[in-house]
Amino acid sequence: MKYWRINSLYNFNAHVWTKSRILDEITMYLWQREYLSPDFDKNQIVKSPDNRKYKLNKVWNAEGNIFSVFILNESNWECTYGLSEPQIVMLIKDYFKANNSDWYYLETLDEMEDSKISKTNRVIEPLTIKKLLDSWPKEQIPMKPEIVEIGKYEYQQTDIYYGLKSQFKSVSDFWISCVYWVSAGEFEAKDLSYYANQSAYDLTCGSCIPMNLKEVEEIVAELQTKVSGLITPVMTYLMRKNWNDKMFVLEYEDRFLMHHWHTAE
Repeated sequence: MKYWRINSLYNFNAHVWTKSRILDEITMYLWQREYLSPDFDKNQIVKSPDNRKYKLNKVWNAEGNIFSVFILNESNWECTYGLSEPQIVMLIKDYFKANNSDWYYLETLDEMEDSKISKTNRVIEPLTIKKLLDSWPKEQIPMKPEIVEIGKYEYQQTDIYYGLKSQFKSVSDFWISCVYWVSAGEFEAKDLSYYANQSAYDLTCGSCIPMNLKEVEEIVAELQTKVSGLITPVMTYLMRKNWNDKMFVLEYEDRFLMHHWHTAE
């Protein structure tokens, strides 16, 4: 992996100097955790306790409220023992979560996920979902998605749900319905205000990673055996990406489908 990207929402009522000083703040935070930096001003190279080098870069989006820090993999760190990211990435995520009076942590993307997003019109993303959850009326119950199939659990299970576009005006509305109603193998209403009141984005609310057709061809083929008249999805998103809990939302011409594979392991 060449890099990881961490996106956070900045509270501009905080400190005005943050834009210019943020990488120095993060570097000092890492220094206190035995990540060495030879020069705080000239470069943002940091060395981990196991002598691996990383470089930090920053980007503010056009509106100025989304901040991205890039952690460049200068020493060819590779996934080992099931770890998908090095410790430095986890530490920087913790920095944004710990400083939640100034920051709202949104997501961490690896190089491949970031590339997919840059090439796709991402019509649903964590910030979109956050805004929906923040503004959702407490007394309003989201419409239930319809069940295509609830699988039989045999160490793993697949459940399939759908919503017609005549009932759900956007993929975001359909997904909020899934967040509210869908649990492992059953409908179970949740309190959306729980998610709205979190100090950092809860990834169970949607990772929103665009997928190409080749990556989901088995799921598309499976859905075609369950739902008549399906051809090719217009768009597909990986919404939950835990190794034992994967949710995909597929948009078709007349409906949205949610494919949920999960295991209790």
